[in-house]
Amino acid sequence: MNEVHVRVGLYRNRYHTDTSCPALNGKPETFGGVERMPREEAEAQGLGPCRTCET
Repeated sequence: MNEVHVRVGLYRNRYHTDTSCPALNGKPETFGGVERMPREEAEAQGLGPCRTCET
């Protein structure tokens, strides 16, 4: 399965392939954790790939 990581909280618009990506964690006041899901599900929710992780 092709799983990706999605931040839980505000400003959720990208999915991540690298768990150490700084954009995944973001600011503590808007961060509610990380959720794993299939890439297809993230894209179905309107999320796009993180430009930092995908390079």
